[in-house]
Amino acid sequence: MYNHFQYVNNKVKLDNQSKPIHMKVFFDFDGTLTTRDSLLPFIIFIVGWPMFILKLILLLPVMFRFIFNRKLRGEVKNSALQIYLSKYSVLELNHSAQRFIEEILPTIMRPEGIVLLKKHILLGHECILVSASLDLYLSPWAKQNGFSNVISTPFLGTLPKMIGTNCYGEEKVKQILKQYPNIQDDNTYAYGDTSGDIPMLKLVKHGAMWSKNKKQFIPINN
Repeated sequence: MYNHFQYVNNKVKLDNQSKPIHMKVFFDFDGTLTTRDSLLPFIIFIVGWPMFILKLILLLPVMFRFIFNRKLRGEVKNSALQIYLSKYSVLELNHSAQRFIEEILPTIMRPEGIVLLKKHILLGHECILVSASLDLYLSPWAKQNGFSNVISTPFLGTLPKMIGTNCYGEEKVKQILKQYPNIQDDNTYAYGDTSGDIPMLKLVKHGAMWSKNKKQFIPINN
């Protein structure tokens, strides 16, 4: 017997099916598969706390503007990477990314999200990681954890443009449709945790949001 994901009583459940069903399953990363943001720990892991705090003042102008204009999210990220990572070579960053995957990411993973991911993979579903975080560490992590594809913010590593388009909110939908133009014809699921994931969750046939209060994934559409 094969298991198929169902939503029962407002919870993600498993139900037995007589035959496998092909699915595309889209997972957000930060807050969905982890318990917190991953970019900040990545930066601190590379530069250390003293340097992080010392240079934080350089970020204050763009962070102040971000308070009044949430559309500057990508600019804040680009500025932070300019300030903290621009002096490192791609080779150095790739090496640090692998260490970050091995030493730090395991400490911030969300057990409920990882269990859900593993169940989907065991059922033969095609899992795609969709995140605003950097491909620098997401791509190797995803490859090691059974994902077939990664859609994320590309790290360019060159001044003044340290990243490509920030893969957040509607940009997630744009990038998904670019790679999967016939997604509306597919059996699709998606998991997220913030308002920035809602466009992706509404794009698929079954979307679920992590509830901090209930400690479970709650469907937002069926």
